[in-house]
Amino acid sequence: MLFSVRGEYIDPGALLPPQQAIDVVEQAVVPSFQMLAQQNGVTGGLYAGERAGAFLIEADSPEALDSMMNHLPFFGLVKWEVKALVPIATIAQKLPQYVNDARAQLQQGGQSTR
Repeated sequence: MLFSVRGEYIDPGALLPPQQAIDVVEQAVVPSFQMLAQQNGVTGGLYAGERAGAFLIEADSPEALDSMMNHLPFFGLVKWEVKALVPIATIAQKLPQYVNDARAQLQQGGQSTR
């Protein structure tokens, strides 16, 4: 399965003193990006000039993705948005049938739900 994952750092503001902020980056952020970089099927990156980013990832199931993400050291420091994607090849294959179904439904006097 293909998933779109967007993450945005939850900024604690001035709650962290500078040394502690550096420690968080060193102990959680760096190892997390290293883990993602080594993960097969991950592509993406950070938005330029922001503490947010997105990536696409292949996972066997939502549970497998959840497990992988929960093992990232910065998992709890980031607000996540995860969406399962329908592959473009599947859409290209199925969309003509959806159109035909809608057309047939209209010809029978029914309302299309698409």
